[in-house]
Amino acid sequence: MKKSIAVVTSTYPNYSGKEAMEGISKAGFKYIELASAPDYFEHIPRPEIKVDKQTVDEVLKDCKNYGLTLQCIAGHTRLMKENSVENFKKVLDFAGLAGVKFVTTDTGEVKNKEDQKKFYSDIREIGDYAKTKGVTVCLEMHGDWCNNGKIGAEIIKTINHPNVKLNYDTGNVIFYGNTRPETDLHFALPYMGYIHLKDNGSGKYKDWNFPALGEGIIDFDKIFEMLKDFDGPASVEIEFEGKEHSLEEINKAVKTSYDFLKKHEVIE
Repeated sequence: MKKSIAVVTSTYPNYSGKEAMEGISKAGFKYIELASAPDYFEHIPRPEIKVDKQTVDEVLKDCKNYGLTLQCIAGHTRLMKENSVENFKKVLDFAGLAGVKFVTTDTGEVKNKEDQKKFYSDIREIGDYAKTKGVTVCLEMHGDWCNNGKIGAEIIKTINHPNVKLNYDTGNVIFYGNTRPETDLHFALPYMGYIHLKDNGSGKYKDWNFPALGEGIIDFDKIFEMLKDFDGPASVEIEFEGKEHSLEEINKAVKTSYDFLKKHEVIE
């Protein structure tokens, strides 16, 4: 099982896109997932403000200069907010111009039945628009609603749209869902378009602890065996314990993760 595995630049929350590109490339990775999350990290120009071919080409040129292929865009923190559908369509415009096939996001804060009704209406409209751009939107295990593979699978079945799938996150199902990925992943597999490979340092519910791959408690031997049935791409995500880390520390963790993937012979 060898896959095109990127690093999502949310791993570099306090650094620029180019700094992230340099560290990811030097670690040995060939693919990147650029994050665009307003107020948190913006490693592509804000799509809500400007989407044109020149802007997109400049981003692609930067990736190429570091030997990286833009595989995915993480377009988080938009759904369920004001103007969320129109804003998210701008992210899809960017992906379409860039030739990117996957955009990851979360469901937003869905708290009740009315929220669910709005979410399902919005996501179907987004799915229709994504189809015109050749993009698949992948919903992550994130927050208190879509927090494990079993629930995520039911959400995707309810949406019932070919351009909306799951982005399974191996660390988030522990943090948000109090569920181990080794026993949960199989529920999601038939409905997945993407996966975030994230370790968990403690295995405790709501304990923010996401170290380099191989330095936590997740049994990735079992995860990689299960992923033989999954033909989609992946990204590594490292978020440590929620404290600010130096660029050197982040780059070291990214390199550790790359070496872990090479050792397990799962990365192209």
